[in-house]
Amino acid sequence: MSTMKLDVEGTATSFHARLEHLIARELQLNVLHEEIINKREALLGASRNMLHKTAGQDAVLSNTDATIRNGKLLKDVQSLEETSKHLQEPVSPSFAYLQANYKSMVENMFPIWQKSLEEMQATEITRGTKNR
Repeated sequence: MSTMKLDVEGTATSFHARLEHLIARELQLNVLHEEIINKREALLGASRNMLHKTAGQDAVLSNTDATIRNGKLLKDVQSLEETSKHLQEPVSPSFAYLQANYKSMVENMFPIWQKSLEEMQATEITRGTKNR
């Protein structure tokens, strides 16, 4: 019986020792957690300060960038206006004659081309059925 008491007492002692070890470890982790949180807050504060300092500089840079961009856009608009004026000029008589001839040729040739295409497709279909 005395050995049973030792086992129970030994188990209780080892349980308490293990519990004390875990409590000590938890305290260490809590201290480490607090240190990490403090460092994080310090870094966040520093990054906020840096952001506020550079925000003014970025605004100046963005204004100059916007001015440059606006100048380029104005030049593009002016060149497009010149191009559109050129496109609105009346067509030369020789170009109008060539354009009309081409259009009438296409209108006259399209039905002929379409008929020959249909004949070619019909020939291919009949060839395909004969080969089978």
